[in-house]
Amino acid sequence: RKKEGKHVTCGTAGKPLRIIQITDTHLFPEGVTSFKNEDTTVDMKKSGYSNKTAKEYLALLIKQVRPDVAILTGDIIDGRPFGEHKRTDWLRTIEEFIDPLVDAGIYWSFTPGNHDDDGAPYSRKDLLDIYSLPYCLSKGANTFDHTITVGPSEKEGVRLWLFDSGENSPDKNIRYTSFSLASVAAHKLISKKLRERKEKLPGLAFFHIPLPQYMYNHPISGTLGLFDAARNKGQVPRFARYFPWLVKLFGADRVAGSSMLDSGLFESFSREGNVKATFCGHDHYNDAVMWRDGVYLCYGRVCSYTPPIDWEGKGGPLPFEFGARIVEVRPDASVATWVQSKDGIEPKSYVPLEHRDRAPAGLCARILCSNVTLKVVNFIAILVILVYVLMFPQYRSAEELEEEAKIEAGLL
Repeated sequence: RKKEGKHVTCGTAGKPLRIIQITDTHLFPEGVTSFKNEDTTVDMKKSGYSNKTAKEYLALLIKQVRPDVAILTGDIIDGRPFGEHKRTDWLRTIEEFIDPLVDAGIYWSFTPGNHDDDGAPYSRKDLLDIYSLPYCLSKGANTFDHTITVGPSEKEGVRLWLFDSGENSPDKNIRYTSFSLASVAAHKLISKKLRERKEKLPGLAFFHIPLPQYMYNHPISGTLGLFDAARNKGQVPRFARYFPWLVKLFGADRVAGSSMLDSGLFESFSREGNVKATFCGHDHYNDAVMWRDGVYLCYGRVCSYTPPIDWEGKGGPLPFEFGARIVEVRPDASVATWVQSKDGIEPKSYVPLEHRDRAPAGLCARILCSNVTLKVVNFIAILVILVYVLMFPQYRSAEELEEEAKIEAGLL
């Protein structure tokens, strides 16, 4: 294997190239056995949490899948316990975690999450030092937003787009700072150059926090369990807390923990047509594959068990086993994905990322198929139900009606 400029040679000519996505391991400093978050202090030993699960699972998955490339999509370490215990050995923590990748000679790269530097004694810019570690695809990169091709040759393989999806925003209404406008502009500029070069490689984008367009889509495969977890933690409106069945009836439970800012990156993906699928993490209770406007929207799956994984127990148990998302790029440029757990390929998780027909392009169809229309229809339907319940009396028996009539007539 050798590195040649913006192309990394790996894999075998004529055979599928496999990528493993590792996400949200939330590694703690070695030896830390407690974690403080908000009003909660967790005793990791007493609660059964373990910082070793992720590395052991990674080694197991490498043995099963034999990937050619690994992408770590953020929250690989958690800055909060590093800050709490005044630890600065964060790079060594990551280096120890990727030992199974390095030992197997697997190239890898990293995109930051919102917790890698959250409350940490180091900066987000310091995280770029990760790219100096052995077998990193992105060695020499001075920004998290970059693109590189990998595969047996420059004409056989895949183009990877890596993005920084933002960090925690001080404005709770915004949630996260989102993708930078510069990265969106860079995608458009590079896409224009790739068109001129007539590049045929399929494109895959990796980042941590889901795009806003991950919201309200019907899953092709997998689970969208974030709503139930947020309900367990008391982070949904009162109506949704008491009437979850109604929320689910209208598909309003298909939520994502995205920024409230729309950077325009998804529109660039859809318009340029050079990103077949996107892969993110962040929402520990989601692992679905969805499709929207020509782009597959995929979640990874967590494979660690430190307190943030299930919101210190407040989100309830995860709706699935630990695992990782696998992406396979074939020599004919077709792509498929599935979830790999300790027992192998998870049933019903295999999805060929083949072309799906776009939504009709007519104005009326775009209006009818838009998420805004869906929200309006859902709101009107819920309002009608509430008005009906409040304005009309509930069913009463003939005996009750007769007794009420007698009371009104003064007979009782």
